[in-house]
Parts: sequence; structure tokens; C-alpha cells
Amino acid sequence: MRGRIAGLAACVGVLVSTAAGEAHAAPPPLGDVAAVRAALQSAAMPISTRTVESITTTIGRIAADTPRYNYFPRSVHLVEGTAQPFLYDTTAADCLPAGFGEQNDSVGIARAVAGPAVDENLPVPVIPPGKVNVFFSGMNTAMSSPLQADLVEVAWLNLTTMQSGRAPLYQERPADYIVTLSNTLETGRGTIVFVVFGSILDNTSRALPPCDYAPVVGVVQA
Repeated sequence: MRGRIAGLAACVGVLVSTAAGEAHAAPPPLGDVAAVRAALQSAAMPISTRTVESITTTIGRIAADTPRYNYFPRSVHLVEGTAQPFLYDTTAADCLPAGFGEQNDSVGIARAVAGPAVDENLPVPVIPPGKVNVFFSGMNTAMSSPLQADLVEVAWLNLTTMQSGRAPLYQERPADYIVTLSNTLETGRGTIVFVVFGSILDNTSRALPPCDYAPVVGVVQA
């Protein structure tokens, strides 16, 4: 398990560096947290002590085989197509008001819908072939708003064509109690690797910091 997570961390660094136009070889295997931190730094992702704490919490959940959340946002209304889950649920450590569990963590859930698909809650409902809608939900975060300026991004690499990119996630669907951010990306057809990272502001957590999530990786067939 430790080797698998360390290898995954190295892949995150390579993916986002490639998306930013930089080619780097994968670093040698390190300890879990050290490997993820090195990947974040090499990818120029936002990193803080709280991000590292979130990474440690996420690794602990994976190692303990913690059941994944059975949650699908009401703001996603698929009438054609399927939502492909990312490899694991991520975590933002200790960012919620008291009462959400011992650690007051937020669990983050990422999925992707590859075209052809139709989501009636998107501004442009039809997702054509070659495009993928990525959406991310922060559990127990509330009061989503287009003006909230959440700092969540997605980077991607098409392993079939070697095209890559990076874009923000934002509130493009109707507001729901759980913050769900998304974006439709022109990735082309093929096997696409995504990494979602960043922070969500919870308007109900007045004096608490943003929820800084550990990066979450997904492999999507488009």
C-alpha cells in the first residue's frame, strides 16, 4: 500500500508538470507524505501545513480501506452518459465547524462525465465526444455561490494523444447545499488522467480556514 501511494504521488507531480509545459522524470520512491509533498512542490500546486495534514489524513483513509462516500450531487442531472469515479475520496483536514466528526474533516469526491453525454443542469447540456465534464463535491461544505471564488483546479493529460491542460473548477450548475464545482474540458478522445486540487471556502465556517484538499487522481476513458 505504501509503495502504491508513493508511486501515485510521483504520477501526480509528473502529470501537472506536463500540463504546465514542463517535462520531468518521475522522482525515486519516497515515504508516503514526503513523496506527495515533493509532487506538490514540483507541480507548483498550492501547499501549506494544512494541505500536508490533508494528505496524511487521505493516505490513512486509503490504508484503512475506509468505505467511500455514497454521494451524488443533486446539481448533476445526467439524462445520457455515466459518471466515472476518481480513484479514491480525498480529504481536507480540520476545516469544518464542530460537530462533523472527531477530526472535523471534509471528504472530497471527484467524478468525470465523458461525452457523448447530456447533463440538463449544465449551461450547455450536451457534452460532445472529445470533451469531459469534471465535477468535485466538498462534503459538509455549504452555501455555494458563483461569487465565492473557490480555488479548485484540474490538470489533465491525455495518455493517447499526449495533449494536456489545466483549468479552474467553478460553480456552473445550480447552487446546492453541498459545494459542487465543475468544468467541461476539451481533452480529445482516449485515456485521460486528471488531478483535482485546491481549496473550498465554507460560508458557514466564519472563523475557520478554507478546506485545503489533498490532490485526487482519476483515470477516465473518453
